[in-house]
Amino acid sequence: MKILRGTGAELDDWLLMLDRTRAETDLVTRREAAAIVDAVRRDGDQAVSRLLRTLDDVVISPDEILQQIEPASMENSPLLDAIRSAIDRIVRFHAPQRIDGYRIEREDSVLEHIVRPLRRVGIYVPGGRAVYLSSLIMCAVPARLAGVTDLVVATTPSVAAREEFRHVCGLFGIESVYRSGGAAGIAALALGTRSLARVDKIVGPGNGWVAAAKQLVSGEVGIDMAAGPSEIVVIADSAADPALVAADLRAQAEHGADSFAICITDSARFAAALARALGSSGPLPAVWIVVTPTLAEAVDVANRIAPEHLSILTRDPARLAALAPDCGAVFLGSPSAVALGDYVAGTNHVLPTGGTARFASPLGVYDFYKRSNLVALSKRTAGSIASAGKALAEFEGLPAHARSIELRERTS
Repeated sequence: MKILRGTGAELDDWLLMLDRTRAETDLVTRREAAAIVDAVRRDGDQAVSRLLRTLDDVVISPDEILQQIEPASMENSPLLDAIRSAIDRIVRFHAPQRIDGYRIEREDSVLEHIVRPLRRVGIYVPGGRAVYLSSLIMCAVPARLAGVTDLVVATTPSVAAREEFRHVCGLFGIESVYRSGGAAGIAALALGTRSLARVDKIVGPGNGWVAAAKQLVSGEVGIDMAAGPSEIVVIADSAADPALVAADLRAQAEHGADSFAICITDSARFAAALARALGSSGPLPAVWIVVTPTLAEAVDVANRIAPEHLSILTRDPARLAALAPDCGAVFLGSPSAVALGDYVAGTNHVLPTGGTARFASPLGVYDFYKRSNLVALSKRTAGSIASAGKALAEFEGLPAHARSIELRERTS
């Protein structure tokens, strides 16, 4: 844990270091993920079986990696109630995101923008440290709301064996699980194997190897985003509770050693109190406390980081939130714990990481559509616009285009 004065060259050097740390981690894991993706590309299920044995000490024959899920029921319990509550709140938040196409009819011609759900989607569910039922729910709810009919899950064999996991799969009509986590599971979804038909898009968070593998196969298959290691930035003023901020930083840091947690404050006294609160609970992975002259400058630093999660614990959090467009999700005030957003607030916890919040968005229903355009012109309309099209084609030096248009002009 380090305390940094957020001004001048020292701040710029720290931000540069942070960016380089993200990039260096990506380069290392990208090379390792690339070797795994190449192996799966060559040998399919055989490669996945070898990797499971080598990397995870799990023995599964190539023809048994894809497993049909037998429905599992759960007795009424606090966990079952929590699952139901989470699904209900996430459905209600995401349902308004559904979109429709549109149709323009002018004279006797039609232009139409057609919106269709994707047919087959792969959901990646992490399984290294826990059984992430929440990630499965966060991905399956918007997919089903969009109308995706075919969902398959890739996850670790240990997660696939859990009754709770099979129960949630059953709630969403998911019948197949590919029992491989990490880059191998991503590669299998993207490329297809003897047992597994390739998917149209892969969604879901994961560690650095998962994020790298998704980027490597992007273009051969759709992906939602990199969605790598967890990130949190907290902006706090002197009125914030150091114990609460420390708890929020620790909550996101426990996702793994590659996570990072940052608090930015305009109060040196609060920074010292937070350092004591953090230090009293044992060591943490990458954690920084940054002291800026003003809260406005704190927001500027947050935008430059573009974190996955931004928590604002100040006297007037809404005012600062309006100045923070470059963050994946923003949480206002002490009741709005980021950890609640991970589970039951209703918003999606699959969020852009690694600074991509500058241009990427949270996972939503809109990620599960594809769009196409339809053109049905009458002879009259084609003739009326042909001269403009021909002029542009000739200017661009494309005589075949011009000739194709000219023929329409003559026959109109």
